[in-house]
Amino acid sequence: MRDSDIPVKTVAGQKEIGHKQLKLPPRARSLLIMIHGADNVAQLVTSMQSLGDVRAILGELEGAGLVTMRGAGAPAANAPELVPAEVIPPAQLVKQLLNETAVASLGMLGGFTAFRFTLKLEHCYTAEELRGIYPEFRRVVGKAKSEAFADTVIARAEAILAGARA
Repeated sequence: MRDSDIPVKTVAGQKEIGHKQLKLPPRARSLLIMIHGADNVAQLVTSMQSLGDVRAILGELEGAGLVTMRGAGAPAANAPELVPAEVIPPAQLVKQLLNETAVASLGMLGGFTAFRFTLKLEHCYTAEELRGIYPEFRRVVGKAKSEAFADTVIARAEAILAGARA
């Protein structure tokens, strides 16, 4: 894969987000949710570096048929068919993203902190409630990884809530 390639979720990737059939590790699920067909490999490597070896995770997702790489100059029309957005409600998708990113970022050392955050997150059902938990997410994940990483995840969460392509 080239730095300029743009990862795009396949139908299988969209379905995996909602159904969790493959039991992906939290880092891979977080990256899968973050992929939205606009950022290229180099941008994802930079913004998601706190997940570890982003290229290797992308390779695993591609190998599993969950994402495909679109050349930088290729039109979006060449992207695989996507599952309609209504299959996974945006609030649920954001909830998954925040939860799995927090768990992946904190790991075993932050088990109690991740558990407490997850409990609070479980009580968020609306976009407003999810937005209300952003400061705690930024504090917890920012401390464990970096504020820039937390802000990247929050920006993606906002895009999902605003109706951007999942």
